[in-house]
Amino acid sequence: MNITELKSKVMLSSVTVSAWQGRRFDMKATEAVEAKHHTKGIGRFNKRLLPEHAPSYHEVISIGNRIRSYYYAHTLQYEQLGVRLLPTMIYMDVADQLRKMKDEFELAVSVFLTDYLDLKEKAREEQKDLYNEADYPTLAQMSGKFGVKLAVLPFPDASQFGVDLPPDVLTDLRTEIDQHVLASISTANNDLVGRLYEAVSKLADRLYGATNVRLDVTNNVRELCDLLPKLNFSNDPKLNHILEQAKRHLAVHKGADLKESNVLRSQVAAKASEIEGLMAAFMGGAPEPMVDREPAFAPVETIVQPEPTPLLRLVA
Repeated sequence: MNITELKSKVMLSSVTVSAWQGRRFDMKATEAVEAKHHTKGIGRFNKRLLPEHAPSYHEVISIGNRIRSYYYAHTLQYEQLGVRLLPTMIYMDVADQLRKMKDEFELAVSVFLTDYLDLKEKAREEQKDLYNEADYPTLAQMSGKFGVKLAVLPFPDASQFGVDLPPDVLTDLRTEIDQHVLASISTANNDLVGRLYEAVSKLADRLYGATNVRLDVTNNVRELCDLLPKLNFSNDPKLNHILEQAKRHLAVHKGADLKESNVLRSQVAAKASEIEGLMAAFMGGAPEPMVDREPAFAPVETIVQPEPTPLLRLVA
């Protein structure tokens, strides 16, 4: 598959989730603490603006986390902050699911807005002298502080890069764009294989080290074997082989079956180790242990990922 064909298989995308932060720096309280301890500049006092028990607000944040987790699971790494690769094969499913989750998010926001004034009064009782009405948006202002947007635009295409520059300069720029495209494909494929490597490695460790095989470990491998082929927009033969081997030899087994048979556990563990080797060779070495792949959705005033222009708004 050449570069032109690849560009028809994937697009750039970004997701923006916004929410009111529910916290505020309090200069007065900070100065009081510093005066009490005869010090300066050692910390900042940030108030929690809502009562600790504010389930309607926490539900909004929880849904925001789920939206971001879903988006990151169904897109691939791209070397630009806030932008990820979304294969066209899975676009319709992702757009549809994000619309549903956006509806869920907006419903939770409406419930929170119904509770907002009561929660504010409870906060006034809790904060006592620290309460400041200026910390709180009006109800009308608050409604504008929440939102979910998915945006996409085409993958870079050197042949369409027609700016007004000398021919030799333009040729060099187009070559750089094509090189960037190829590097991005490699990054995306390593991201894809890295996810499976992590899951298979955990499975192998469990199978070798214990008789109690947790169902979620086997389920994770099975779910990835269903999802990752849809993200494999480059159709790389070696990558196809890895995914096929994992599906044929690992995803077919359930945790209950592995618990019951020592022989089966041993066989699957050996196959998992073999597939680990294939993935390590594909990536040029075993990856470092992964931490959280996506930034968690924290309740900040606005979580805005840089959005390229022009953008097609998919979730209005």
